[in-house]
Amino acid sequence: MAFEGPLEDRIAIRDLMGAYADATFRQDIAAWLACFTEDGVRAQGTTEVRGKAELRAMWDKVWSVLDRMAFFTEVGAIEVDGDRATARAWCREILLLKGGGIRKVVGVYDDLLVRQDGVWRFARRTYRLFMDEGERA
Repeated sequence: MAFEGPLEDRIAIRDLMGAYADATFRQDIAAWLACFTEDGVRAQGTTEVRGKAELRAMWDKVWSVLDRMAFFTEVGAIEVDGDRATARAWCREILLLKGGGIRKVVGVYDDLLVRQDGVWRFARRTYRLFMDEGERA
């Protein structure tokens, strides 16, 4: 996978990834959900959530143990083919846990994206943990 397809589309997909990161930093569930299609999927290991109701429930569960999260993205690849695209994005997450602990991880997303009504959205984000520094008190 490399960087292929119209530059305008690749920039729009990078903007989507930036919006996803920004929504995470700001704990803005509405902005985060807007990054997904209505039936969007987020998968991690054997867990898969589908649709905005399940995505919202997953978000609520994650944020039930977090006070804040720093979420930085580095795009590794984007390939656009018409109204569909695949992408890879690395993320650095620094998690401030409720109760004061800190956890630092690096993960990678393998994405399937679709353009709907001229707007790129995630149809599927598959997350894999790449590195975990462990919890720190």
